[in-house]
Amino acid sequence: MILILLTQTLIIAFVEEMVFRGFILNLLLSKSYKVAVLLSSLLFAFTHSLNMLSGQSVGNTIFQILFAFVIGLVLALLIVNGQSIVVTILFHGLNNFLQFTSPVHANDSLLVNYALLLFLSGYAFYLWNRKSTLSVPHNQVSS
Repeated sequence: MILILLTQTLIIAFVEEMVFRGFILNLLLSKSYKVAVLLSSLLFAFTHSLNMLSGQSVGNTIFQILFAFVIGLVLALLIVNGQSIVVTILFHGLNNFLQFTSPVHANDSLLVNYALLLFLSGYAFYLWNRKSTLSVPHNQVSS
């Protein structure tokens, strides 16, 4: 379990966060934080469509794309709200670990998955509204 947690955090989450929140989000922030958050989250979600190539069902892939988009929103909004990328790496790694080790799979409990999606959507909404009251400089993202 420790090896899975370390792999999910130190390799997968680290690389994805550096690409999507460290590079793409940072690059797009010159446009506006709204464009940066939405576009980086869409790109992050799109990459999860590749799981269909490994034989994942269309239904599960669509849910995973939606889930990845919402997670992408939360992670990007954490950054634009002044959090360090270390926080998003840890959040992302923990989420991957829990998804990977959970005894509940997408087909087993739609209620759990939709409840989690609803909770994360609410958190993204909170962070989106919070950002409008904060002033975070562009160079804050790389800290």
